[in-house]
Amino acid sequence: MFLFLDEDQAYLNWVLHHRTGFVLDCLRHPTKARLVIHRATCPEIKRSESKRTHWTTGKHAKGCSLDIEQLKAWAKDQTGHEPTYCSQCSPHQEIETQTHLTKLDRDILDVVLEIASIHIDENDQAYALTLGMVARCLAKTEGQLTAALARLIDDGLLVISGKARPGEIP
Repeated sequence: MFLFLDEDQAYLNWVLHHRTGFVLDCLRHPTKARLVIHRATCPEIKRSESKRTHWTTGKHAKGCSLDIEQLKAWAKDQTGHEPTYCSQCSPHQEIETQTHLTKLDRDILDVVLEIASIHIDENDQAYALTLGMVARCLAKTEGQLTAALARLIDDGLLVISGKARPGEIP
């Protein structure tokens, strides 16, 4: 288990590179009132979906592990209480289906993650990644990527922000 204190960038990098992991959101001095376990992919604990900028500074801390049981044991040891689970990402529920990624799926994720990692150090400056940009990076047309992108979004591997109608890729 990693405990991040005053290390926002290190925490965000851990979350980025450990998509199957878990995050215990807690106070620097843990209390029963604020012990919540999330999946590392949960929008509640990632920078791109939030205006929040202080993840591990001030009163905040994050415990990160690939093993949810480690986080539960640490929380119990620190406070005498079991943590709660995020209702949005349901980290306590098993993921029943294993996602099969095609080569195109992997290529799209690689491009998106590479571009995101380039922009992660830009101190919360917004950037917009479009389907057209991904298509150009992969030397494909937007139409060639649409089905794969929809699959990645449906499987929860990509999240789009902004306004979009169900079944429509912006």
